[in-house]
Amino acid sequence: MSSPENPPLETSQPTIPAPLTPDLAQLEARLGVAFNDRALLFRAVTHHTVCPETAQRDSYDTLEFLGDALIGAYVVERIYRRYAEAANEGEMTALKSEVVSRRALARIGLDLGLMDFIRVDVASLHTFNDRSRESLCADVIEALVGAIHLDQGRDTAEAFVARTILPIIPGVKATLKDHNPKGLLQERAQRLLGAAPRYERLATDGPANDLRYTVGVFVGERQLAQGIASSVKEAGQEAARAALATLNAMAGDSVSDE
Repeated sequence: MSSPENPPLETSQPTIPAPLTPDLAQLEARLGVAFNDRALLFRAVTHHTVCPETAQRDSYDTLEFLGDALIGAYVVERIYRRYAEAANEGEMTALKSEVVSRRALARIGLDLGLMDFIRVDVASLHTFNDRSRESLCADVIEALVGAIHLDQGRDTAEAFVARTILPIIPGVKATLKDHNPKGLLQERAQRLLGAAPRYERLATDGPANDLRYTVGVFVGERQLAQGIASSVKEAGQEAARAALATLNAMAGDSVSDE
């Protein structure tokens, strides 16, 4: 339903029943991009729960796929140009993985205030909490890059990525060990427990369009921690972070007992 705060969409936009009509002009101002075809922008902020029958056409899913590839390419090029002489392939790969991680993209999306514009049917989600918001913001950042590329071309999409994503690279590089919980856990588990950690998927829950994965991290038969996220990779990262906290507590107890 329209209101003074949420005016009706222009006729060029898709007629999808929506619980939210975002202010696209305000969103364009935040992005620094004026779309030629606002239907693309509208689609880029539309979650498939809003249009389950026409999701492939009207939701951001395929735009997200395109944007993910474009962001990866732009980030790899920047890392190569800046650090190829000082970092090996493995170090550059680790840096790229963290910069394009859902956690990093979510932070950027939240800083842009994207939750003010994302069209999602919360009642259809398995859960809706801070992690859900982060996941949506990461998705929409990728979808927006794809939409900008289709609407404005490579140069404008690359300029948007250069403004919003590439600036985090130096900071991520400076703290890369902290952003690599699996690598850090590998080192600490070997040192404190004498064995490497292993990861195991424990559960998959939720509807097909909103799956949540639970991954446990073990040393031997002992489970150190578990993590839950919308992808197995992110759930493993969360499990590693929780396991690091467990090992840190163990190390602290050992010191205090001496």
